[in-house]
Amino acid sequence: MTRLELEKLSNLTLKEEVYRATLPSGLEVSFCPKPGFQKRYACYSTRFGSIDNEFTCSGGESLRVPDGIAHFLEHTLFETPRGNASDLFALNGAANNASTSFTQTTYLFAASDRFWDNLGLLIDFVENPCFQDDKVEKERGIIEQEIKGYDDSPGWVNYRGLLGNLFSEHPVRIDIAGTVETIAEIDTATLQSCYDRFYHPSNMHLFVVGDLDRQELFEFVAERSRAGEALEGELERKYPVEPAEVFKAESEVEMDVAAAKFILGFKETGIPLAGEELVRRELLSDLGLDLLRAVDLALFGEGEGDQLAIVLSVVTGCQPAGENGRVVPGIRDQQDKLLLFLARDLHDHVVGLHELQVPALADLLAGYVPEVLLVVEVPGLKHVVPEV
Repeated sequence: MTRLELEKLSNLTLKEEVYRATLPSGLEVSFCPKPGFQKRYACYSTRFGSIDNEFTCSGGESLRVPDGIAHFLEHTLFETPRGNASDLFALNGAANNASTSFTQTTYLFAASDRFWDNLGLLIDFVENPCFQDDKVEKERGIIEQEIKGYDDSPGWVNYRGLLGNLFSEHPVRIDIAGTVETIAEIDTATLQSCYDRFYHPSNMHLFVVGDLDRQELFEFVAERSRAGEALEGELERKYPVEPAEVFKAESEVEMDVAAAKFILGFKETGIPLAGEELVRRELLSDLGLDLLRAVDLALFGEGEGDQLAIVLSVVTGCQPAGENGRVVPGIRDQQDKLLLFLARDLHDHVVGLHELQVPALADLLAGYVPEVLLVVEVPGLKHVVPEV
């Protein structure tokens, strides 16, 4: 076989290395070596999630599939001619699982022994579907019970309700598993159509972690994985135009709970779809929400401001101010520099802070640049943001 050209990625902060290559079939393979680790891990993912419910077929025509089909397909792949894949992994001493999100489906296992047997099993059952009417009907009943179970979960109902309030058109507002009504429309032909478009090697990624010989790993995958014919026509996902405005400001659901549950969300627009900009935006969002929660706890007398001090310390790489109001600047490494750089732009997309009655935090975010020395004041709090 042709020797693969491996690309090496290194992160000095995390002290990690990743080797990756693209097979002739289009399959991306990545490997993170972990010398001395006993367990080995593998994840096989396709870029096919619950929001991908309309796309182009091989002939170029558009196909709208029932909601919940990505999750349904995940279930049905486990049925193989040799038996259920989970049972086969168990016989090999491996722990396995699978999950479907809004944007992808992932199959995984962890094993200390018989790694190559388990990796071969993972590749085989994901790449060789066995759609049969009786098996599809069996899984339909299992998924119906799963959906009904989620409908009885207050936390999940709360989360789903939030997405339904934020979005009026985008399929992210629809439950990942679909509904009892939508999965009733799924059949073997529809499953096969989705598999052919989204489970093509060029739309998939295999990631392996462990104490392994990297050349042996890449050669094994190249020999075991299917060659994959060229995908007919361009795979185009189609999503409806989503208004920038929130669909519904609030809603209530009555359920039998010991204490009321509350959830608040922000609807962002113009979010990057991939790459470094998406990671950057996610980090910004996490920092903004952490700051909001810290101030919320302080305002209600919980934590006495420690949470806000901790968040500011993480962002700046400095210690919270003592009684004398002095701090010692100390950006420790590249990670802290990155966080400080991200913090400068927090105010650009964490919106509505004044409306939430925390103007001190809004002013903080609006002026958070290294050249400015600020004093953050909310009831019970007084911490200095250091000049760096």
